[in-house]
Amino acid sequence: MAKRVSFAPVNAAYSPIPSTPSPTFSTASLTSFSDPPTPPMHPGPMFNPRFEAKKNPVPKPPLDEMNIHFFLAFNPLKGSLPALDYDVTHPPTFLLNSQITLPEIHEAATEPPLPALYITYPTLLAPISVLAGDVGYVTISDVFHTIYHALLLPTTAKEYKTVPRDLVPEVNAAYYERCERGPDTQRQLQWGIKRIDLLGGRHRFLGLSGTSYATDVWQLNVD
Repeated sequence: MAKRVSFAPVNAAYSPIPSTPSPTFSTASLTSFSDPPTPPMHPGPMFNPRFEAKKNPVPKPPLDEMNIHFFLAFNPLKGSLPALDYDVTHPPTFLLNSQITLPEIHEAATEPPLPALYITYPTLLAPISVLAGDVGYVTISDVFHTIYHALLLPTTAKEYKTVPRDLVPEVNAAYYERCERGPDTQRQLQWGIKRIDLLGGRHRFLGLSGTSYATDVWQLNVD
């Protein structure tokens, strides 16, 4: 019997002045897939669309004047290591003290600072919207916490169906592997695919890279 997925009811970095094994599944085992059942309707959008989040737009600098914090920057050179060794399936608090200090994690994510930024990934239908808190600009903490919580959300049939066909097997494999790792496999299976599964098992944060869309739109890189 075939397994079925289900659904739940310009890259630059800046460094600021220092502040005072579990069972796995191979894609070969996923021989065929039926159309996923229609998920329940959610009362509202999973993420704030850009036109809703920006009620009071602020001027954005040119692309060549926008920089990303060193801790968030993606280095495209082969063999390069990210500034932080972070697994996006873990709460960002895992980073504190061991890799980053409390003052550092509250530094601005970009220079100049932005009131919001949007993180894209090829298999995510909608960008992850990172909105500033009380300080008025997006911090490193805002970025990591938003990514972590956004990927915990259930996906929808609409989003799942937009995944490129050649990537569907690895998304399905990621779903089954995650469920097997959990304390209650059957319950995890019933809850269905989450957005973390759309990363295809890639959980290591490599950084954010700039895009040509706008200075507030960044690409998530993971492996």
